[in-house]
Amino acid sequence: MKRAILTLFFGFALISQVAAQDMAPKVKILAMPEEPTRKTVLIGRAMTDDMIIMFEIEPAKSMWVPLDKSPDWTEHAPDPAEKFHIEVKPIDPRSKTRIPYAEVGFKAVNKDNSKTMEGLLHPMWGDSGLHYAMNSALAGDGPYEMHITVGVPIFARASKDKDIWRKPATASFHFKLSNDKLVEVSEPEVDL
Repeated sequence: MKRAILTLFFGFALISQVAAQDMAPKVKILAMPEEPTRKTVLIGRAMTDDMIIMFEIEPAKSMWVPLDKSPDWTEHAPDPAEKFHIEVKPIDPRSKTRIPYAEVGFKAVNKDNSKTMEGLLHPMWGDSGLHYAMNSALAGDGPYEMHITVGVPIFARASKDKDIWRKPATASFHFKLSNDKLVEVSEPEVDL
């Protein structure tokens, strides 16, 4: 009986470990380091819960916001330490359009220094269309584990689509910084 319980326990532990490994993104080592402080770099695209979650890092940039319901826009410049612009694009795989009206959050862990960053990304419009983003200094060089969660969108759906995205969608990504250059990213799971 004791052996059967141990076998059952270790069997579940092994299944859990294999499932966790299957969920981890595949690492792609870049032939040449990419400079996200100079150009947009695709970190990965993951298919999850009927949604494609695309994650990129690019140079930090000013954002423009209206204040106090004024028609005038005010520039919000990046802090000097903020080198990177974290950008997430949730995409409907059928129509290839971006998913609006969702709360998009992230949690990033630098595996070398154990520093964790998390926050909500701002919905915005730019050269690449609708996306969710923020400027960040990240947490130094090293390999990162990034989890991005797209909350349930709060917009009306056609009756045939009303059950799409009824729960948050989460995708995991990997990237590695070395001297502020990307040397590893996630292998894209899907093409657009």
